[in-house]
Amino acid sequence: MIRRWAQTNAAGNLLWLAVSLLLATGVWYIAVTSADPIQQRRFSSVPIQFVESASAVMTSSSARAAIVTVQGSQTSLPRLVEEIEVRAELSRLGPGTHTVPLHVSVAPNTSDSIRRPVLRIQPVQIVVELEPIESRDMAIEIAIINPPPIGYRHDEPQLDIDQVVVISAASRMSQVAAIRGELDLSASRSPLEQEVRLHAVDAEGDRVSGVTLSPQSVRVSVRVTRRDDIRQFPVRPNILLHTLAEGFLFKDYSYDPASIFISGAPEQLAQLSDTLLTERISLEGHQEKFEATVPILLPDDDLFVMGGNNNITVAIDIIPIIVSRQIDSIDVDHFGLNGRFAVAIAPRTVSAIVNGPVVLVDPLTAADIQVSVDLDGLAPGVYDLAPSIAINQGELSEANVSLSPSVLNVEIISPAANDDEPEAEALTEG
Repeated sequence: MIRRWAQTNAAGNLLWLAVSLLLATGVWYIAVTSADPIQQRRFSSVPIQFVESASAVMTSSSARAAIVTVQGSQTSLPRLVEEIEVRAELSRLGPGTHTVPLHVSVAPNTSDSIRRPVLRIQPVQIVVELEPIESRDMAIEIAIINPPPIGYRHDEPQLDIDQVVVISAASRMSQVAAIRGELDLSASRSPLEQEVRLHAVDAEGDRVSGVTLSPQSVRVSVRVTRRDDIRQFPVRPNILLHTLAEGFLFKDYSYDPASIFISGAPEQLAQLSDTLLTERISLEGHQEKFEATVPILLPDDDLFVMGGNNNITVAIDIIPIIVSRQIDSIDVDHFGLNGRFAVAIAPRTVSAIVNGPVVLVDPLTAADIQVSVDLDGLAPGVYDLAPSIAINQGELSEANVSLSPSVLNVEIISPAANDDEPEAEALTEG
């Protein structure tokens, strides 16, 4: 009967269906792996997650990270670093030395997870040391690492709790000397309230690791108030402007510090003016920027400048007054020409406009400015030449002077023409 059924159409159809499914699966797998081929990747430094014991605490471990080799599709492998989990189960272990196997898994959150099995993990097991858990209550210390600004004081910090529970291995617990929080009041000018993180520290003040605190922070309030025996006063340089030399301007000044803190009896501080002056600063003999260090004048020797230094440094900028002046009838000379040639220059005198500090420009005369034309290498003929300028005052230069006219008409006359025209001698120099 079975042989008869196998020869029926139903049996043939089932056989062809099975073969078709097998072929379709093969084609699908080839297509998928061709577009997104299977690869292997090695992930190093995968952190080990320790499942803690309720009765003991881990004090050492032969490894804290593992190397995991995973197989998967090319597109999925880069994402696996966030999906690999290496776990060491310590929850059932007590104090002592234990060899613990490592368990690795890949989070199956995509349809591709079936194609990325874990091939290897190194190491496959680790050695851990567990110690009995100790706990005790310890008082909290708050350290003021920076006091309030000068002129302010603070009261003792107030805490919302006095103690915390310290949990650690016996060997670590012996190192804990105090539970400390740090508070910075350097910017506080009014009462402060904030959450302060707590840390276990040893006798030298260094933090002790491997210690759990419960709670881990404390609420601290500190009353910060102004001191009545210290006040801040602005200061001002006492500059004698009338001592400035003639021909100069007082441009600007700056000084540091701009204020100082004075300590004294409250009634003495109340009698001081709002602004304190320095000793007098004379400008006599100064013609440029300079610095002066001068003390603040205090009316009472019992008053004390916080920091011990009551000097301020003043930078004063002095500049010369700049003027423009016209000087006329400046003779024009020439050079660089053989003495056998005659020269006619028109005009014979020029005017100069001189720009510069008044103390340098005012004393100038026509004799202090030399105007000349260079005739070196020129043949007889008529030329339009720009003259050169020289000034006897060394701090002024040609750049400070403009001539009128700025171009001169120069005629060079040959010796033969000079013999034929005696009247040219009246126009000749050199």
